[in-house]
Amino acid sequence: MVDQAQGLRDLFLSQREKQKGAKEPAGKPRHHRVISFTSGKGGVGKTNLVTSFAQMAVQKRHRVLVMDADLGLGNIDVLLGLRPKRTLQDVLNGQAEIRDVLLEGPGGVTFLPGGSGIAELTALETAQKLALVDAINELAVEFDTLLVDTGAGISPNVLYFNQAATEVVTVVTPEPTSIADAYGMIKVLHQRGRKGPVYVLVNMARNGFEAVHVFQRLSLAAERFLGAELINLGWLPRDPRLESAVRQQTAFVGMYPQSKLASRLREMSTRLFSLRSGTGGEEGLARFWSDLVDQETSDLMESGPT
Repeated sequence: MVDQAQGLRDLFLSQREKQKGAKEPAGKPRHHRVISFTSGKGGVGKTNLVTSFAQMAVQKRHRVLVMDADLGLGNIDVLLGLRPKRTLQDVLNGQAEIRDVLLEGPGGVTFLPGGSGIAELTALETAQKLALVDAINELAVEFDTLLVDTGAGISPNVLYFNQAATEVVTVVTPEPTSIADAYGMIKVLHQRGRKGPVYVLVNMARNGFEAVHVFQRLSLAAERFLGAELINLGWLPRDPRLESAVRQQTAFVGMYPQSKLASRLREMSTRLFSLRSGTGGEEGLARFWSDLVDQETSDLMESGPT
């Protein structure tokens, strides 16, 4: 297993050299950020938020790639009415190049569909994870921001992407079950040694007072029991018209640009993309790939000989 682990490190180093040798688009400085959006439970509006933030980032001239990392149950393409001919499964199986899978979505955002109803994708094997690293690494010079829409819960895939991202946005609603599950996610990430910033976004709140109460509950618990500091990204109101946008497979900010929710989304997007984690910059994607391989190396070392 030690030899295999060293092989993973060697593979990463070779990928790193390829990335260094690639040319950046003229006149655009390299500043990579990998931001994962996660939640303890489903139904908190996470995927809608990812697509909205991505569109607003493109408007600010960021080069954005959205990865649907809810592998096996991906639904971004369905949400936006996109019809992919191929998905990430084809890339991992060696049946397609990653550029053949990319989709152009609303607002000029590029999407990498994850595939739905594919049981084997719900727990990636080591070889598949490394294939994914290699595939997305090819796109490093084309995008400065990777937004990762993870699945809900604490499955191995979810933890895998959250651990490696430069920043994590935890989406929570005022429901007690959502708060408890969000804390569970934060706790597991902390126990696994996550060092990057963790933001909290309170969604579907009735007002600011309720949102502050939710954040304080999470923040105080994280500080008291984990010694961890959370960053308050802000809150968003519930808007029943969001369901209409989902049924029509249209981005909410495009359908209702003058709504209070759309206005708050723009404010929060500005805040998110103005923050600097201290782990982005030129090393953002390099760290992402390195941490993904580190996790595989650690798992192989712990598993011992078979």
